[in-house]
Amino acid sequence: MKLSTKYIRPGMKLMRPVFGPNGELLLQRGVVLTAQYIMSLRQRGVLTVDVEGPKEIDEEYREVLEDEVRQDVMNTVREWTFNSRQTSVQRVIKKVEMIVDEILNGKGVVGNLTEICSVDMYTYAHSVDVCVLSLTMGIQMGYKREALMRLGVGSILHDLGKSRVPPEILNKPGKLTPVEFAEMKKHPLYGYKIILESGDEIDPESASVILNHHEKYDGNGYPRGLKGDKIDEKSVICAVADVYNAITTDRVYREALPPHEAYEMIMAAGNVMFDCKVLDAFLKCIVPYPVGTFVALSNGFRGVVSRLNKKLPLRPVVKLLNSREEIDLMRERNLVISGLIRPEEIFELAKGGVLGATTSTPRGVVRNS
Repeated sequence: MKLSTKYIRPGMKLMRPVFGPNGELLLQRGVVLTAQYIMSLRQRGVLTVDVEGPKEIDEEYREVLEDEVRQDVMNTVREWTFNSRQTSVQRVIKKVEMIVDEILNGKGVVGNLTEICSVDMYTYAHSVDVCVLSLTMGIQMGYKREALMRLGVGSILHDLGKSRVPPEILNKPGKLTPVEFAEMKKHPLYGYKIILESGDEIDPESASVILNHHEKYDGNGYPRGLKGDKIDEKSVICAVADVYNAITTDRVYREALPPHEAYEMIMAAGNVMFDCKVLDAFLKCIVPYPVGTFVALSNGFRGVVSRLNKKLPLRPVVKLLNSREEIDLMRERNLVISGLIRPEEIFELAKGGVLGATTSTPRGVVRNS
């Protein structure tokens, strides 16, 4: 399970490797954390790690891309960003092709995707995740392989221009000033210019994604203030994926939103920020309460999401922690999920023996038949 480095403790075991600012391996999968390791991770700017959690989470744990594949792609994008005159963009295209194959072979999207990495590598980890989600949405919308490749190349390079934004602005742990925000808003133009300067042959549709991924349906986006159907569909797909991944990822200046809050926020943005056709595809790709999510119910009981209801994704099946009874929220309409149980609290519950304890069925809860 993903846990902020503020809350990790000695004795916890890593479920995924941790990489540093230059893509170097810091700690391998399976390493047991020590006080020295934890201090080093915090000093290197690592915000979150994936650690072995209670079995209710780990039994359902699955990855979107293999860690080695993701890190390889991140490093390739980073290398091309800073050495485009020496490195052919064909290397990036080959990596996108590899991701397309992975997704076409059944890899899925689970909650917050972002790779475990340092602050300095965030842009490249984010780019891979946006590419994965964009491609998943493209498949949902019926895109064939050639169209997926154009979408994938554009989305994996969508933040290319941030390499020309000063790092003190990019990673500022607070609100940007108007001047700083104006500079940040130039990154789509910077990225488009880098493509033109590189001399590499990139499909115009891919280049448009780099230029237009911050345009908004109501015309209040940037850099050109395009409106409605003037924004190409692939750029809208990338824009939705970009916003979702950005707000569900821990940053130096704010904590991540949980998937269900991001899901509802983006769902409400139809025909304001994004075209509704693209939003419909997004909502079919993202799970607001992934299996393994620990939740609090409106009747005061706590549980873990054990199964999903595709027709009503906001009302999954929840297994109660104290009785192991399953509550189908699609059938129990008088109950709602009132909040999430924070990861650090889950570990306390596990230490206290609450997880897996057996008691009688609570009042007011009907057993599944």
